[in-house]
Amino acid sequence: MQAGVVLISLAALAVSLYGVVERRGAARRAERLRFAGLIDDLNNLRLAYRHPTTALEFGDEAAFVNARAELLAVQAYLLRNRLHDITSPEYRTLAFALSRSGYPAEADQSWREALLAAEEEGPTQQLFAHRGYAHFLFGAGRPEEAREQMRMGLKAIGSADDTARIHQIKTYVYWATEERIAGGSEVELRERAEEEIVLLDNEHARRRMRTFLESPS
Repeated sequence: MQAGVVLISLAALAVSLYGVVERRGAARRAERLRFAGLIDDLNNLRLAYRHPTTALEFGDEAAFVNARAELLAVQAYLLRNRLHDITSPEYRTLAFALSRSGYPAEADQSWREALLAAEEEGPTQQLFAHRGYAHFLFGAGRPEEAREQMRMGLKAIGSADDTARIHQIKTYVYWATEERIAGGSEVELRERAEEEIVLLDNEHARRRMRTFLESPS
């Protein structure tokens, strides 16, 4: 009789614990969906307003767009600490929005988190995270750190095939543009891009990348 009571009690306890775990899991799934929705909304704002949303350009509409972006970015930033499966592209979107909304420290943290997440996502995501962080650092007046991020991105993507070389070429061109703005030297970077173009196996890719290199930026 006593053994039966114990078994019933254990069964009730197991059911109770299962309920707690299930509710927590449901709450985490809801938070993950909420985070994904915030990031999606931030991306939609970027697509809808591709030009700088300054008051001089858009007036009251700019104030609305910027306020909306700030609200979404802050909500996502606060929510991210409760999640464990955020992707590097999501962190990059969040970092960009935080930077644009005037939260440099939070943006810097999100870029670092994007780098960590990218370690498990392959060389392309690593390149994008390093390169995006470099753009942020150039804008923040930290050119030496930015250059190191560009170098790390190039190392991550390598040059094993045409796809990797195209990523390298684009990165050299983006880096050269940042150097021009920062008052640094861009000539060597463009020369490296030209060297990679010559190594491309596909003739169409060579023509396309040469046009990209020579186009105004």
